[in-house]
Amino acid sequence: MSTSTSSHRRLAVLTTAAAGVPAAAWAIHPALSAAISAVEAAAGLTVVATALYGCDRHSERAFRLLRWITDRPEPPTYPHQ
Repeated sequence: MSTSTSSHRRLAVLTTAAAGVPAAAWAIHPALSAAISAVEAAAGLTVVATALYGCDRHSERAFRLLRWITDRPEPPTYPHQ
């Protein structure tokens, strides 16, 4: 299986899970669905804000997490001068 197909399949599964959990919770109770959606949105915004505006150490870890989620390889490391 090609890497492109695998990454598209992974993205589809993650998107379905992210949308499916609140949808399933809505069947139980609409307020539960809203709470789960709010937590998911807050977690995503926290990671993106940390990547963009955090200190160097936290920013690097947030970008590393985003690469891990999207299944992209680590960039090559260069020695510090």
